Amino acid sequence: MDFHFGVPNRALYACRLIKKVTGMGLSVAVWSTNRFFLRRVYDDLYRFEDLTFIAHAWAGSEHAADCRVIFSDSLQQLPKSDVIVLLDDNVPQDWEKALEPFGRAVDIVSVSQSDVVPARERYRTYLRAKVN
Repeated sequence: MDFHFGVPNRALYACRLIKKVTGMGLSVAVWSTNRFFLRRVYDDLYRFEDLTFIAHAWAGSEHAADCRVIFSDSLQQLPKSDVIVLLDDNVPQDWEKALEPFGRAVDIVSVSQSDVVPARERYRTYLRAKVN
């Protein structure tokens, strides 16, 4: 479990991270229960850099099988991926089992206190479980 703290713009940072990970030939799952924010990151991935296109789709859509980047507000709908980007304020329900299909998890935390406070609790949860 990797925490990326102190991020000024969580959506933009997620886009840059997705670009970096896919540039290494790896697959990415993106999760949040906040569908509005998830949609923002999904849309930003089209426009965050003028000359960059990263194919991405919603889990269960007709194009999902052709994309290395899949978005969903349900962990159970996400395919097994090399990296999962966590954009939620809470630890996923039944997280130990839910995160098994992913090689690595990255939790992105902005500078906002409303983001930092729940992130500290998530960090403590993973630390108590000895997740590395």
